[in-house]
Amino acid sequence: MLTEGILLLHDNARPYTAAQTRASLDSFGWEVLDHTLYSPDFATSDFHLFRHIKHHLGGNHYNDDEDVRTAVTSWLLEQVASFYEEGIQNLVVRYDKCLNKLGSFVEK
Repeated sequence: MLTEGILLLHDNARPYTAAQTRASLDSFGWEVLDHTLYSPDFATSDFHLFRHIKHHLGGNHYNDDEDVRTAVTSWLLEQVASFYEEGIQNLVVRYDKCLNKLGSFVEK
């Protein structure tokens, strides 16, 4: 079954912590991991995607927001599945390190 063994990590915003949302997640049988206060260690966009996108966009000139949007979208679509898997796997390692440091930020 596709829902077995799923771990869910999301922030603690009100819509995610509402009783109805928690009940839905419980019905799926997913394990929901506790999230510490905002930490860039847990935002895959911060520690994985943005670093690579910044490198890709660096040194280029864009005429407007649409050019940047097109460049980013194109770059995201060019990435192979293993690129995204690597980011998710690194998230597991970072989460473990942070828990072992009792919530402290993870050094890069």
